[in-house]
Amino acid sequence: MIKFKSKELNLLVESGKFVDEQSRDFIKSALGLKKKKVEAKRHTILSGPPGVGKTYGTQDECNKGNVKYIKIDPGTSDINTTIRLACGVHSLKKNEELIVLLDDADDVVFGSYETLNKWKIAMADTDYEQGIVPTYNHPVSMTGTLQNLQKQADVDPSKYKIINAIKAFIPSDSLGVSIPTDKVRFIVLCNLDLEHEKAFKSSKMRSAVEPVKDRMTYKRINANWEKQWGWTAYVLGETQPFDNYKLSMEQKVELMQWMYSNWDKLRSTSYRTVRVLAAAMINDSETYLDEWKNELKGN
Repeated sequence: MIKFKSKELNLLVESGKFVDEQSRDFIKSALGLKKKKVEAKRHTILSGPPGVGKTYGTQDECNKGNVKYIKIDPGTSDINTTIRLACGVHSLKKNEELIVLLDDADDVVFGSYETLNKWKIAMADTDYEQGIVPTYNHPVSMTGTLQNLQKQADVDPSKYKIINAIKAFIPSDSLGVSIPTDKVRFIVLCNLDLEHEKAFKSSKMRSAVEPVKDRMTYKRINANWEKQWGWTAYVLGETQPFDNYKLSMEQKVELMQWMYSNWDKLRSTSYRTVRVLAAAMINDSETYLDEWKNELKGN
């Protein structure tokens, strides 16, 4: 574990380790890696402030557990979401599940009545509701998408896998796509505290969120900035993703002390920020401090 001269900072790293263990225990359960006698809810929400390892921890556990998953980021179009879901579900073997990570899902899932209704249908457990419709009220026509893919397939035959996956989920009486979700496990990652009284702008919006939240197991990771810093230091010192940077212990300590001193000025305090700072330290050994300053607000 990364060690500092300051006892206070070492204690924060210990608290960061606890945050990591707490979130990973929940993640393993959400991924089905911890077997339960009875599973009441298949889908889960992991909520917490930026910088407590929600995305990193979930992907890391997926990779370590050889779990089949796709990650849908904010801004992914309905068409691309549909294609990725169709390909993922179509490729499943008899006893396999597909994990779908909805990352930074504050607006993607909880931002409007339209998105809420879309995901409420996707996460349903009743036979008559199962299936995901890519847009609300009307199905997306896949005709143009299939035509473009067909042109690409003339040059790249691998595109036929995508074409076949989409066609497998187009009902005979529709141009839209309906993908069954009985073998899909959704994990929603968000910053929003869904139980906070001021999480939503109106009581009407809160009421709309409840049916979606009720279909899922909810976990909130609470951490102030010091615990977030401790988690970041723990990850830098203990986990493999930083091995290729080959930072010495002295470099790791310098990096984290700099972040500690500039935490309130940093544009971001996530795992991604640490990668940027670490890369600058290795690639620009003489000017990395200038590169680090570019990560501060106003630069």
